[in-house]
Formats: sequence, C-alpha cells, structure tokens
Amino acid sequence: MYQHLVKLFLKENFSLKRLFGFDYKKSKVKAILIGFAILYAVVAFIGAFGWMFFDLGKILNQMGQTHLILSFLTIYSIGLTVILVFFRASGALFHYKDYEILAPLPIHPRIILMAKMTVLLIMLYVSSFIFTSPIVFSYFYWNGFSILGLIAYLIGFIFLPLVPVVFMTLLALGVTLITSRFRRSNILSIILMFVVFLSLMFGSFSINETTINPLTGQIELFAGIAENYPPMTWFMKAIHEGHLLSLVYLVGSHALIFGLFIYLIQGVVNQTNQKGLRQNIKKNGKPIKYQERSIMGALVQKEFKKFFSVPLYAVNAGLGPVLLMVLSVGSLFYRSQIEGFLSEMIGSGLQIEVLILALIGFCAAMTYTSAISLSLEGKNFWIIKSLPVEAEKVMISKIIFNMLLILPVSIFAIFLFGLSLQIGILNQILLIILIIIFTTLVSLMDAVINLYMPKFDFVNDVEVIKQSAGALLGVFGGFALMALNGFLYYFTIKYVSFEVMLLLLSLLNIVLAIPFAYIVKSKSQKLFNLMKA
Repeated sequence: MYQHLVKLFLKENFSLKRLFGFDYKKSKVKAILIGFAILYAVVAFIGAFGWMFFDLGKILNQMGQTHLILSFLTIYSIGLTVILVFFRASGALFHYKDYEILAPLPIHPRIILMAKMTVLLIMLYVSSFIFTSPIVFSYFYWNGFSILGLIAYLIGFIFLPLVPVVFMTLLALGVTLITSRFRRSNILSIILMFVVFLSLMFGSFSINETTINPLTGQIELFAGIAENYPPMTWFMKAIHEGHLLSLVYLVGSHALIFGLFIYLIQGVVNQTNQKGLRQNIKKNGKPIKYQERSIMGALVQKEFKKFFSVPLYAVNAGLGPVLLMVLSVGSLFYRSQIEGFLSEMIGSGLQIEVLILALIGFCAAMTYTSAISLSLEGKNFWIIKSLPVEAEKVMISKIIFNMLLILPVSIFAIFLFGLSLQIGILNQILLIILIIIFTTLVSLMDAVINLYMPKFDFVNDVEVIKQSAGALLGVFGGFALMALNGFLYYFTIKYVSFEVMLLLLSLLNIVLAIPFAYIVKSKSQKLFNLMKA
C-alpha cells in the first residue's frame, strides 16, 4: 500500500501534465516554449553559480584544501533543506487537503505519513541534487574522481538532510500551532516566513568580504561550522578520506533520529489535520457586512484577500516588494553597506541609478501574481464566468493588483534612494516614469502567459505558485525583459546622455507593452468562452 500511495502522490503532484497545466503531447508549441525556458534557466544557473564554484575549487586546490569544497556542499544542501521543508511541511504533513479522503480509508495513518514524507523527501533530493551539482563537479574535478568517494557522497547525500528535516518540520509545526491561535494567523505566518527568508538572504551576503568571488568570503566560516557540527565532519571525511566509520556514524545517527521522529509524530499529524478540518467548517457567528463597491474595486479587493489568505502565495510573489522596501529604508541608515550590497548583487562598475533600476526590475520580475492568479481560481472559476462582468475586466483587475503590489513600493523606494544616495530630482522623475511603464509591461506579459497557459486543475496551491509553467515563464520572462533593456542601455549609453537613455528605455517598454495589451483584450474573452463551452 505504501508504494501505491507514493506513486499516486507523485503522479498527482509531479506529472508533466500537472506541472505544465496542459497535455504536452497535444500542445507541442507550449511544450517547446517551456522547454526553452527551462533550458535557459539551467544554463543561466550553471553559467553563474557553477562558474563561481569552479573558480572556488581552483583557489582551494592551489591552497591544498580541496576538501573545504565539501563544507559548501553540506551547508548549501542543509540550507536548501531548511527553506524547502519550512515552507512545505505544513501543507504536506500537517494540513494536507486530501485528509478527509484518506482518513476514512482502511490504511494505517503511519503508512500515509510515510508516503507523504517520502514525496517531500523526493522533492528535496531532486532540488538539492540540481542545486548542488556544480559543487560536486568542482570537487571531483579538482580533487580527482574516485568510485569510493562517489558512493560515499551518494549515501551521505541521502542521509545528511534527515536531521534538518526533522528540526524544520517541528519548527514549521510550532509556527503553525502558534499562529493558529491568533485571529490573523495567515498574516503572522507570512511575517515569520519573510523574517526567516530575508535573514538567510542577507546573512549569506553579510559574510562576503570580497567582490572577486563572493564565495571566498565564506571559506573560513564554513570551515568553522564543519569543525563544530559532527555530521558535516563525518560526511566530509567519508568522501575525502574514504573513512568508512564516519559514514556509519552519519547513516546510523540520522536514520535512528528520523525513524523515531516518524514513529512519534504520527499522533500530532492526525490531530493537526483533524483540527484543521474542524476549523474549516466552524462558523464564526459574526453578522455579514455589505459594502457597495465598483466592479473593478471589488475584483481587486478579491485579489488582495486571496493573496493574504495563502501564505506561500504571499511569500513567493510578494518577496520583491518586501526586499525593495527593506533595502530602500536601509539605505537611509546604512548607505555604504547598501551600495556594496547592490554592487555585489547586480555588478560593480555601474552608476548608482543603473543599480537601482536593475534592483527594481528584479523585484518587479519576482512579483508575478498576474501570471498565476487566474489559475488560482481553480474549481471556483465557474463563479467568475457566471458573473455579469466582462472577461477583460477580470484580467485587468489582476493586472492592476500586480501593479499595486510593486509600483507604489518602487516609487517610494526611488524617493528614498534619491534621498540617501543623492540622486537628482530630474533623474528620479525619469526613473519613476520608466518604472511605471516597465511594471505595466511585466504585469501585461504575465497576464498573457496565464491566459495561454492556465492551470485550473490542481490539487494544491503549490502546484500553481511554484511548479506551474505560468510561474516559471512569468519570472524568467521578466528577466528577459530586463535583458532587453540592458542590451539597449549597453549599446546606446556611449552616444547619448543618461537622461535621454531613460527616455529611450521608456519608449522601448511602451512599444513592447502595446501587443501584450491587445492580446489580453482579445484572448481573455476567448478563454472565458472556451471554458464556458
């Protein structure tokens, strides 16, 4: 039964049709476009992330300390475990939506728990393998390849994340239990997730003291962590020295802790899922309040309610505005540090206005609600279709919502950066004009992506927010628009002033936005009519 459940859960969550939102055999053009997008993402990742670790391996090899590459492997693997499990454990284990279907079946609860945990681990292993593969390649290239070292790596790779999985699952459970006691539990969960996410992000940059290769600033820290965390030492010795006993320590200790966790946590999983089910059907007894609004205002308000009701949605699509706000406010107090952060994040040698433009463009690309908000209607899409509202207005409301998330924060950030970094008033105005046009372009493009690649048939919101074609193309499409602006800047800035350049970029984005606006108008009604049929 365990194997059947694992196959079923994997098929429900990770089949190609589930991931893409359509039958790739019947939609070859869409499949090709998504294939190119995935290829672009992989090449971009390996080209940047892989080169840094290859260069780091060269440096450590010259120092005779190649084994320290393994400390990066363990830290990054554990770090990815921390992030994924913290954000996914609640929905995967403690509040999974198919509980009311699985609970009455004649299947032992521990079998269901083990199947759910297995799927979570498979997702973790696949993500971790892709993310850390450049580190593994760098180590075996500079240290030399050995079969025993590879076997030790594969075994250790499976067992090393198990203790962090236990810890982060318990932490996610604690956050869930604490926030559930408050009236605005979703808001509190979102705040806590942002605190953890931003702390990890800024912490990784704060330990870098060089701009040649930012990874070199982490060598001493990671080496110190390896010396004080025994599982890291066991993992490194098993691979680098072929120390069999260290591998036995790693496998035995982590398997024992994880096994006890699965055995003891079963009752808590049942209780939290039952409690969540009771809360879903509980009535609050409060009188209903009616307030008259315009159609567009009501639709936009609906988008806000959906956004804040799903913490994972708010954290993923709202990271850009939060990051931008933190950096712009921080520039008032830590000017030099923020300038260094922007130079390290985007690239040194550029004038400050360009760094700010790149930062805001990055944050706008990360705000991709209009690329998935139509899909998130899911089974409730029939409600929107039945309303006496034009399809175009529904899509415009989703575009407006996306712009409201990022645009006010962007304008406010430009004023703060202008104050702290002493940017001229004229340049601030031109920056604001360009950002208004660019965010409009990104929002329109994302809406077009969602119209062509809707995904209404999903089991969990995670499928749309993180795994759908709309989310992937929305983010990387925004990056592609940034690249187009970057090319125009690079080849034209030598011949015109910076102010004229900002006007040229604004004109470029207007030209790009026109066809997207036309497609939104024409395609939205066609999609709604098709879904009605």
